[in-house]
Amino acid sequence: MGIAWGLSMYSPTFAERHAQLRARGMAPIQARVALARNACRLIYRMLVTQQPFDEQAYRQERLSRGR
Repeated sequence: MGIAWGLSMYSPTFAERHAQLRARGMAPIQARVALARNACRLIYRMLVTQQPFDEQAYRQERLSRGR
């Protein structure tokens, strides 16, 4: 949950995602849990592929999937 809070405060992409989740009607804690889940999946993928986080690529991939 701490990661989700930090990302929503300091990462423009995750802050945008947090705003989208809140606009969809999620309570603040629900939005943060959704961000935490997303962050965990992202971190796992980074560990498996040994690739650094690329915010532009992340944003492009998320938008191309319609999420």
